[in-house]
Amino acid sequence: MFHTKKRTFEQHHNENITYYQFSTINTVNHKQLNESIDTDICIVGGGLTGLSAALHLSNKGYSVTILEANKIGSGASGRNGGQLGIGMRKDQFYLEKKFGTEKAKIFWSVGLDAVRNVLKLIKKYEIDCAIKPGVLHVGNTNKDYKYFLDEINHLQKNYNYEEIKYFDEKAIKDEILSDRYYSGILLKDSFHLNPLKLTYGLMNACLKNGVKIYENSPVNQIIEKSNNIEVKSNLNLINTKKLVVSCNGYLDNLLGSVRNYFMPINNYIIATEPLGEKYARKLIKRDVAVSDSRFMIDYFRFSEDSRLLFGGPETITSNFVKDAKKFVSKRMIKVFPDLKDVKIDFAWGGTLAISVNRMPQFGTLMKEKLYYAHGYSGHGLAMSIMGGKLVADKIIGKNDLFDLFANIFHLKIPGGDILRRPIYSSSIIYYRLLDYISRL
Repeated sequence: MFHTKKRTFEQHHNENITYYQFSTINTVNHKQLNESIDTDICIVGGGLTGLSAALHLSNKGYSVTILEANKIGSGASGRNGGQLGIGMRKDQFYLEKKFGTEKAKIFWSVGLDAVRNVLKLIKKYEIDCAIKPGVLHVGNTNKDYKYFLDEINHLQKNYNYEEIKYFDEKAIKDEILSDRYYSGILLKDSFHLNPLKLTYGLMNACLKNGVKIYENSPVNQIIEKSNNIEVKSNLNLINTKKLVVSCNGYLDNLLGSVRNYFMPINNYIIATEPLGEKYARKLIKRDVAVSDSRFMIDYFRFSEDSRLLFGGPETITSNFVKDAKKFVSKRMIKVFPDLKDVKIDFAWGGTLAISVNRMPQFGTLMKEKLYYAHGYSGHGLAMSIMGGKLVADKIIGKNDLFDLFANIFHLKIPGGDILRRPIYSSSIIYYRLLDYISRL
């Protein structure tokens, strides 16, 4: 039996509206669960992983019920930076060293397929999510070009990958109007989009398939039975043959000690007033999404209405900062000093799950009646949707890729709840120091 009291999702209740909520129309209001029901598959968490799993399983004829503690897309799925990038959170050099060349190539293939899978879903279900091509990784130091050139050469030689373009110091300053970057690589087959619009698009596809969705229905207990699982939400009981837990950074202690394999961290984004298409192209020439080479990365892009969306800072404590606008603006102005007087219309935060090795964590419990997928480590827009697909594949008997990820050895953060946060806080301070030194 698992039981939870602490609820991370409640931290958003007092926040102001996000840009994504402002720009996205949702005409569907889901009722709160107020009765006991039976279902083939119960999914806890109405984000991208849960919706993806629900969509794939309902396509196979299963009855599926989603329990969302807050609102659909209210967590990181509807709050993230919107970068739909290929690959894993770690590069191929790391993956080859850690897992060997054969597995590293499978991970690479999954990373490519994750983006392609999202593109197929967008096309199939006609989801208008303001998708645009291109993700540009930029180097903060004058030494980063060596890594970029090595990576390009390695990917071309060993992975036959050609969807990549290098920019030297002169070229990158023509692409991004900032003096902070010295080089860059553009991934042509990566994209950026409005993640809440994508989330609602998948939600609507699930509804057409007959998936039942309940909001404001947090799960209090998970109880294993001999042939099924009982899920308690408030005073209601769901009897389910299979249970999928897809809460990511909002998992809390719903699965007991499983939470000790990742660190939930809070990240923040701001959105400026509309700057106009002409000025937006002056700042980011190709209208691509950008992320830098810092340990504590900055990431930014332009929205569909020409607002600069800028994010990156992470806080040491588990509590959200009181003034996210001020917190993030300091970083934005360092990159674009000319924006110091620009109005910030929106500021918000979200919680993500960072694993020690930055690889997603998949697994099963209760004799493969319970499945979970989380720990996307800030690279989850494509992989979270792929994660839902892999969970669905596992349930219907396609085990290979799910088992590949499930068999990854993950280090547990020592000390449990007592030491997990202090260890993380120390790491944040350490990496901030490294970022500072790298700029000297």
